[in-house]
Amino acid sequence: MQHHSTVDAARRHLSAVDPAALRHARDRLAETGIARLGFLLPHRVKRALAAEALAIVDHHLDWEVPAAESEATRTAEPPARHTVDIGSREVVARGQCIPQLYDCEPLRHKLAEVASQHVLSCPAPRRFAVRRRHHDDVIGQWHWDDYAFALVLVVECPPLEDGGFVQTVAHTRRDWDHSDIHRTLTRNPIHSWELTAGDLYLMRTDTTLHRVHPFAHGRRTIVGMHFASVEEAEREEWNDAEQTDRNQTDSLRSEVRAMTKQAQ
Repeated sequence: MQHHSTVDAARRHLSAVDPAALRHARDRLAETGIARLGFLLPHRVKRALAAEALAIVDHHLDWEVPAAESEATRTAEPPARHTVDIGSREVVARGQCIPQLYDCEPLRHKLAEVASQHVLSCPAPRRFAVRRRHHDDVIGQWHWDDYAFALVLVVECPPLEDGGFVQTVAHTRRDWDHSDIHRTLTRNPIHSWELTAGDLYLMRTDTTLHRVHPFAHGRRTIVGMHFASVEEAEREEWNDAEQTDRNQTDSLRSEVRAMTKQAQ
């Protein structure tokens, strides 16, 4: 099938990636918190990912139109545009290339070389997303992500003169309530990155404050794949174990209460 051949093409390409390009990307990620990785996947694979992302967005928008609306109403007055944020569950239901590439071990190994550490899967609901922003959407805010790494394919992007480029502040400390962002911005250099459709980059998203600069026209669509560090994976396992222990304790307490009532 087509999606299998796409992932196979990615595997073949990854096996022949220039080690010097990986070393350069590693140095850039360490220095700036972001590394361009266009060389990591062939054009054919990036094109297939982009086509799948656009098809998922189209399907998502089609199903957002209320079923009760008449065809005449839909034609005369289409629904207002707004931010589209499609999570892992819908991507898995409607796509094949994106989930399979996420699970591609050779890709994970190359990302680990660039990151100089293990790059691990996130919990299933947080692994990947397809996002679209329009120029008249709410302006994207400066933020950090919940997990350490994001591999991003730019599917659609406005021209540089309209904005829509990525801005970053590297080597910052994640501030969960965002109370200190302005101090971070005024005390550190801000870097801006011109990107075009087809660009692929890896960002250290837990220590790199970032945003998409507002843009005057058009829309921006991306495929984002999210990966965890070893520390984050261990934290998730600890939280899961703690929740399991809590559930078992609650269950035991319920059983004890039931036995006490029976004894009375």
